[in-house]
Amino acid sequence: MTWQKGRDTIEDLLGRGHLERVPANTAEAEHLLAKADAHLKTAATLANTDPEIAYDALYAASRKALSALLVQQGLRPTRSGGHEVAIEAAYAQLVPPLGDVLRPFRRIKRRRNDGDYAGSEGQIHEEDIHADLPAATAIVDAVNRILPQLTVFTPRR
Repeated sequence: MTWQKGRDTIEDLLGRGHLERVPANTAEAEHLLAKADAHLKTAATLANTDPEIAYDALYAASRKALSALLVQQGLRPTRSGGHEVAIEAAYAQLVPPLGDVLRPFRRIKRRRNDGDYAGSEGQIHEEDIHADLPAATAIVDAVNRILPQLTVFTPRR
């Protein structure tokens, strides 16, 4: 993958301190993807007994997959960038063609936050996991396919 698409966004995120450069680490990226796969299995397994933890797991799977993209490229979100910067960087580089795959991430994140912070009105149910597990799986699968194509980010400046 060349660094034409998304370069300006990545450089902006670096400049604002939302991303930082780190040594690219394929082994760590693959480790994150393995954890993402395990989290998807956890979500499916716990859907009917502990839906809140199951939903946390499917969100974590999506987030770790997006983090793997960054690690492969020698990038890492900072504390000020948080989880949101991973999807912002992915969108900048991969939409199109992966807009339909990545689009559910923010909704999944909001739903997970509702389950954690909105009290009983935000309660997560088994149906929520069954509804969103395919979207989280699609994110993880897409990252698994494109990871080998990613190159290390080198800023222009």
